[in-house]
Amino acid sequence: MPSIRDVLILGSSARAAAFSSIRAGLRPRCLDFFADADLAAVCPTIAINPSQADDELERLAASQGAPAWFYTGPFENRPDLIERLARGSRLLGNGEEALRAVRNPWNVASVLNRHGLAAPGLARIANGPPAGGRWLVKPLASGGGMGVRFWDEESNSLDASHYLQEFVDGPTLSALYVSANGSARLLGVARQEHGAPGSPFLYRGSGGPWPVAESVAEKLARIGGILAAEFGLVGLFGVDFILADGEPWSIEVNPRYTASVEVLELAAGRAFLIDHLRACVRGELPEAFSLSPSSIVGKRVIYASRPIRFPEVPIPQFPRDDFHVPPIADIPRPGSKIQPGEPIMTVFAKGGNPEECLAGLDRLERAWVGRIAGTSGASIPL
Repeated sequence: MPSIRDVLILGSSARAAAFSSIRAGLRPRCLDFFADADLAAVCPTIAINPSQADDELERLAASQGAPAWFYTGPFENRPDLIERLARGSRLLGNGEEALRAVRNPWNVASVLNRHGLAAPGLARIANGPPAGGRWLVKPLASGGGMGVRFWDEESNSLDASHYLQEFVDGPTLSALYVSANGSARLLGVARQEHGAPGSPFLYRGSGGPWPVAESVAEKLARIGGILAAEFGLVGLFGVDFILADGEPWSIEVNPRYTASVEVLELAAGRAFLIDHLRACVRGELPEAFSLSPSSIVGKRVIYASRPIRFPEVPIPQFPRDDFHVPPIADIPRPGSKIQPGEPIMTVFAKGGNPEECLAGLDRLERAWVGRIAGTSGASIPL
């Protein structure tokens, strides 16, 4: 284990990364969009907002005095800020140059196609979609599926901050890797859920380790190694892909701590942040290992369908350094105002197989939606 103990985490929702850090024996402090009650209960937390200027975020980061830091989504879309913060303390992850290269979808598709690996077709907004097939409109600075939709005639009014990606039909999964010195180790695969009111592609949750065929796992391992070598990636990163007819179609690279880390870590009983630090500090990769899909951990984000004021909800208490699966997380502070389409909280479930895990998530979501919606008098509508 590297000697680093105190780390700053910058992210829209840093709670999962903070708990991962604690399991790895680190002492996190966070700059976070939500500053939820369960995050603030375990580490120093400062609320920030998505549009906060680089100057102010740089000042806030410096005020924390942490010798090392890393980011979660969507800060991979702000390479200028990452470069500035990296001058002040040690960045544990991918820097500005790697971000600019790997977050360019044309770069990624070109590399994968050159190696005979599947990637959906791309097109510029100004040119419109090629004839035939279905096409998605995606922001270049994407995060969690926000702003992704099917192309229609109204999409012609969008500017070059968006692009078109060919739609591939199939389940969405995410492969998690750790990389160093141009090599990568596949840590596991998680299945993703999508969809919220008005946002059909918005990230809704993950479950894993998700079983995939050996031939798919071999291709995923190859994809990770090629991307790590081509783009100089370091530490944890993820590749979202569509699985269609046994072929993984890579749709996006997330060069940082991803939403899949938490569920795979809890299922494996392994602190992936230790692997992340060893890769970033020592250039070391873990020995090959496999995650058995005999136990699946899932999480699901509950989104608001109407305005609510969040009720008083006790924060679950359990040892911070173990791999206990929490019943709920991302718990807003009592009285928080939540608008339609915004995330409310996250529920967790564990099962012996994917179906059992998903059924558990369904039960928990129904129970909490009922409580939050006020059917038990637990919340006060605005």
